[in-house]
Formats: sequence, C-alpha cells, structure tokens
Amino acid sequence: MNKLIDLLLQKPLPDPLLHDLLFVAFVLHMLFVLFTLGTAMLAFYLFLETWRSGKLQESRWDKEVLRTFTVHKSLAVVLGVAPLLLIQLSLTVPFFTGVTLFAPYWILVIILLIISFLSFDSLAHRINIRPYLHLFLGIIALVALLAVPAIFVLVLVTAESPDQWTNIVKNGYRLNGALTFHWLFRYLHILGAALVAGGTFHYFFTTKGDPEKKTKMLHWIVAGILEQFVLGVLVFATLPKKPDYDIVIVMIVGIASAAFLLWSVFKAISKNISLKAKLIYPLVVLIVVPMLLTRQLIQDKSLLPLKKELESNAAVYEKSLKSYSQPALDNYKNDLNTVYDNGKTIFEKSCSFCHGPHADGKGVEASNLTVPPEAIASVRATRGYLYKILIEGVPGTAMPYFGFYEKGKINRLIDFLDSRLDILGKLPPIPAAISPADQEKANQIFSENCATCHGKDGRGTPEAKKFEPPTPDFTVYNLLPERAFEIISNGYPGTMMVSFSNLPEGVRWGLVKIVNDMKR
Repeated sequence: MNKLIDLLLQKPLPDPLLHDLLFVAFVLHMLFVLFTLGTAMLAFYLFLETWRSGKLQESRWDKEVLRTFTVHKSLAVVLGVAPLLLIQLSLTVPFFTGVTLFAPYWILVIILLIISFLSFDSLAHRINIRPYLHLFLGIIALVALLAVPAIFVLVLVTAESPDQWTNIVKNGYRLNGALTFHWLFRYLHILGAALVAGGTFHYFFTTKGDPEKKTKMLHWIVAGILEQFVLGVLVFATLPKKPDYDIVIVMIVGIASAAFLLWSVFKAISKNISLKAKLIYPLVVLIVVPMLLTRQLIQDKSLLPLKKELESNAAVYEKSLKSYSQPALDNYKNDLNTVYDNGKTIFEKSCSFCHGPHADGKGVEASNLTVPPEAIASVRATRGYLYKILIEGVPGTAMPYFGFYEKGKINRLIDFLDSRLDILGKLPPIPAAISPADQEKANQIFSENCATCHGKDGRGTPEAKKFEPPTPDFTVYNLLPERAFEIISNGYPGTMMVSFSNLPEGVRWGLVKIVNDMKR
C-alpha cells in the first residue's frame, strides 16, 4: 500500500524539490499576472483620459496597450497550471482546506476570468468609437479581473493560517478582523506591484519613443512603487506572526530594489532621459522575487510544522493499517475472480450488503441509507415488474440500475429469489379479522386519502409517479400483509408515505386488504 501522506498519495518528487519547483513556477506565473493586471488597469485609465480629452477619433494608445493583454493573460494562465498542480502536491491539506472553506468564491474564478477575457478582447479588437459601451464593458472587465487575485489571496491567506481554520468556520466562513485586514493589504500590495510591472513593460513596448507617453509611464511606475511602500508597511504590521531575521533581510533587498528603481525614475523625469532596459528589468525582478520569497518564507514557518505533523499522523495510520493490508488485498483478489453467472452469487455480491443476507432489509449498509432498502422476503411481484426495477433502479433511493447484467443473469437472480423467497408467488390471506365497519371505513380513507397518490386502481397517479421514489404499482407489486401493515402504521422513511398509526388497528388491516386485493 502507498504511504499515507495528506490525501493518501505517493508524491512524485521529494519534498524539497517540489518546494523549489513551486517557488520558481509561482515567480514566472506572478510576473505575467502582474503584467496582465497592470495592462488592464493602464488601458482603462488611458481610455478615460482619451475620452476626457475628446480624442477618441484619433489613434488610440489605450487600444494599443490593450492588445498586449491577450499575450500577457495567455502566458499567465498557461504558466499558472504548474504552481496550481505543485501546490496541490506539496501543500495538499492546507491548499484544499483554503479552497473548501471558500469554495463558492473559488468556483467563481472561472466565470470571472471568462467575463473579463471576453470583454477585454471586445474592447481591444472590435469596439471602437462607442464610449459608453466601452466604459460599461471596461468596468465589467476590470472589476471581474481584479476580483480574481482577491480570491486567490483569500485562499492563500486561509491556507497559511491553519490555527484559524476552526474560527473561520465558526465565523460563518469569513475571515476574522485581523486576517481580513491582512488579506486586504496583501491584495492591494499586489495591485501596486502590477502598476509597476505594467508601467515598466509599456514604457519600453508601447510608447514608441514618445516623450509624453514615456513620462506618463514613469508617473505610473512612481505611483505603483509608492503604493507598494505604504501597503508593504500595512502588510508587515498585520502579519499573524512577526517574521524572523532571514525574512527581514529578504524584505530589505526588495525594498532597496524598489527604492533604487524609484530613484532611477525620478532621475529620468528630472533630467529628461530614458531608462535603460538592462537596468530596469533586473530591478523589477529584484522587487518581485524578494516579495514572493518573503511570502514563501513566512508560509514555510506556518506550514512546514503542519506538514510534519500530518506526515507523522499518516505514518501512525499506515502502521495501524499494515496488518489489514494483505487480507484486504486477498479479499479484493477473490472478488476479482468471482464469476457472476448465477443468481446466488449476484445476490450475495450485489444485493445482500443493503438488503441483508436473509433478504430482510437489514444489510450492513442499510442503516446508512435515507430510504431503507426493502425486505425482499416480503415482496410479491410479477417477473416483468421486478425485471424493470433491476434494470432501471429506483429513483430517489440507493437502488441502482443493474443494466450491466445480461437479461439471462437478471432472470437467474429473480429465479433464485423466487426459489428461496417465493417472490413470484401469491399473497397469503390477511392474518386478522376485519369487521364490516372497519372495512367500510378503510374503503373511505383509501378513496379520500390514499388514492391521491396511489390512484383508485393502485397503479399510482401521474403526479405520484414523478416522486422520488415513485409510488409502486400495486397491481404487479405488493407486500406480505404483515409488512404492508407495518408500513401503513409507521410510514416509510425517506418517502412520501406517512404514518397512519392514528387509525384503529382494524381499519389499518382493512387498508392492507384493499391494497393486497389489487394484485393480479
């Protein structure tokens, strides 16, 4: 048997290698996520500025910027597959706990991405001089896009806070006050990084040497860096646990790189000179990588002890199961070698765990079912009706369809049940004396109450046939008098059949006689 780690799966690579691959993949993914977010925000801002200046008829910079969005978002999505798969392998329990606690938002990510991508694509390639439509789609696209990293950050903050999982549940699946602020500041900090990344990219690729456009991008970069400084302080202040010195050193590298980039930008603005790509690109990387490495180190402080505890628990669990593994495999091998060619075998292997080895409805799984399995020993039915039930199953119950068995095997099962239980036989007489008054009252109650679902002829009304489970056809399927009396008296759990225990016993036996007399 496999080692039981997290979700009982063997990991394809050693943990340290998975850990390092996750970080590298996440860095590549985040770079293009930042380009995507920055491009989207920049394009919407430039559209508003162009509209305000009355230049929508002229060459549109916002359109040029937005056309790069397709490349950025495609690479962000493709490069996002690797970290998503790796985090599921290396941090299985924390990740899936975060996803599960906020499952509705996680599922919403797909819808938000579709809305955003289609809307931005329309703005970039189709819609031209329709400012109000552009404004409407732009707002929809930008809001949908910016909501996605908010959800991702929400899941990650939750995954990194195992000590808060119980409190999140008790709080109605919401973060508590301190974690809420940390999530918000961390999310806004990412948007600041997106401003820097987007501004840097478009400074070199869409300004076309235009000094005015270049200056505008420099202002965009400055705004992003300043926003990062402010939000970085707030993120640091709201950390659940204060970081160690090694983490602080990594943070200082990122802060110093951002400060140097800010100085370079101010120098370019004041002296009216151009930034050099060979200087700026490494600086952007030196801002993003320490930012993500800081997060990785903080995450490790929280989750590595949890991983060790999970692996320790799994080792204990594996040891406790070891003595059962070989018998379980032997039983499984025997089951694989079983030939389902006779009614007895089919019943024992496919029916008895619910209906019981004695067909009394008391199988080992019976207590786990909302609708209890019927006591087959009490059934009296036609072959055709039983065949239909076995082939189609019973909607609304745990009774599945057995259409994968050939017709001959189904008939052998019915023959086995009939030879053992006489299920194709006739119903015995009612084992109780019923006075004419009780029978008359039973006839009245059946006509006024029971016929509403079962029909006056016992075949079931069209409405009742839509129930799950549907009402049976009493002309071809019925129960021994004692079993029918029990159901009339107590109802049938999980179905529309209610208890009639308030009726006198004689009247209830009268209802049994009515139902049993319907069988052909």
